[in-house]
Amino acid sequence: MMEEKTANFSFVNKTAFLIDNDKDMQWLETFNSSSFDRFIIFIDSNVEDLWGDFLMSKFRKHKKEYFIFNVPPKEKSKSLVFYPKVVKFLEENRVSRFDIVLAIGGGIVIDLVSFVVSTYMRGLPLYAIPTTLIGQVDATTAGKTCLNTQSCKNLLGTFYYPLVVYNNIHFLSTNSEKYLRQGYSEIFKYALLGSKALLDLLVDYRKNPNDNLLMKIISSTIDVRVAIRKKDPLASNLGHTFGHAIERLSNYKILHGDAITAGTVLALNFAKEVNLIKEEAVNEIITMMKKLQLNIYLDEDLNIDTLIHHMMHDKKSSVDNLNLVLITDIEQPYEQDNNLFYSTSPVILKEFLKEFLKNYKYRISNCANFIKENKLYYEGQK
Repeated sequence: MMEEKTANFSFVNKTAFLIDNDKDMQWLETFNSSSFDRFIIFIDSNVEDLWGDFLMSKFRKHKKEYFIFNVPPKEKSKSLVFYPKVVKFLEENRVSRFDIVLAIGGGIVIDLVSFVVSTYMRGLPLYAIPTTLIGQVDATTAGKTCLNTQSCKNLLGTFYYPLVVYNNIHFLSTNSEKYLRQGYSEIFKYALLGSKALLDLLVDYRKNPNDNLLMKIISSTIDVRVAIRKKDPLASNLGHTFGHAIERLSNYKILHGDAITAGTVLALNFAKEVNLIKEEAVNEIITMMKKLQLNIYLDEDLNIDTLIHHMMHDKKSSVDNLNLVLITDIEQPYEQDNNLFYSTSPVILKEFLKEFLKNYKYRISNCANFIKENKLYYEGQK
């Protein structure tokens, strides 16, 4: 005789997103740390050079013992090779659930540290302090954690939510235009998926940058990301199935935002090919991408077979098919019969890419080197 019993486990995950324009960043020295024994600080090596003395002057006001681990801001840091080094640091310093982990830096540091603390002792308290725009609008907004494998980006991961995300826009003063572009790329993606109003804010900001508008953009992007996350954790991956493969093919010389906007171009044109979106809408979006100075360039030597090989390792893919996040128009993500992903075969995708790339005029030699500049140029622009 078999007995069946079910149990429902419900966990409430809450994150406080703080969006601040205080140049002195007073919150860093005044937040309530009374329930924590020590500060365990993981910081991007470049960020420590730029902000380390300032940040430590704030943290010392809490009169807590602290330990610092410098993270090289390279994709190799998000790996199973680097992971044990972080675990060893936690073990050697007898880090416990009564300490608070502070993750300070861009997406690489946030992804890595979030993954480590989600697995160490089944979870350590975490505050995230993103210092890049892409960190503030993407890496910290939906509880994703990830490591790369040898052949695939972000294949390993959990969902783990920081208690607090402290976004101060003055960290962005030390971001180059190239690195800000990575953040604009993610904001643009979220706007295409969920908010025409956010798209308008981004266009306005690029014409007339100001702090109030930037804070609105960060806040609105978080709102869109959280709303999408509630539907499906992977439903925000417009352009990412192509984009992650493009990153990998470049050996990560093409930065994430630049790769996903190039991937978005491919996703939009594939959606047009299968009659999900009108050509006029695709043209409008591509024109907007150029005005916003987002990357739409692809490598002249892009190997289609290798690209698809990497795409087949995407988290949304099955053994036989690729599942893509697509849109049918701005603010209209593809959905059919409660399925948020468009399924296609590698054969169909290969034929599409062969035909599309024949005539695509933004293919260039050594793409990674060309787009490493702060400003991108297109025909008719100066």
